[in-house]
Amino acid sequence: MNRPDRAENSGLSGVSCTSATACTAVGDSYNSADIDVTLAEAWNGTKWAVEPTPNPTGAENSGLSAVSCISATACTAVGTYVNSTFTNLTLVERYS
Repeated sequence: MNRPDRAENSGLSGVSCTSATACTAVGDSYNSADIDVTLAEAWNGTKWAVEPTPNPTGAENSGLSAVSCISATACTAVGTYVNSTFTNLTLVERYS
């Protein structure tokens, strides 16, 4: 697995594979601004690559805990984020 640029710490908590050459793993990465942000990595059969993931605007922390893929280019990931009032909220992201 790869560590995202400027990440101080990162971890993966869910993975989904549609074939031996198509997997997506999700989790979170603790960046240099002391904020947890969403993390996704893709496996192409040879290597893992960090994929761009959005984070809710104003989120104090975000993370993905599970992912389900129906094809190499269609995945849904779920997790949580903490808003500016420190309330935990549901987070769902789709990749297509």
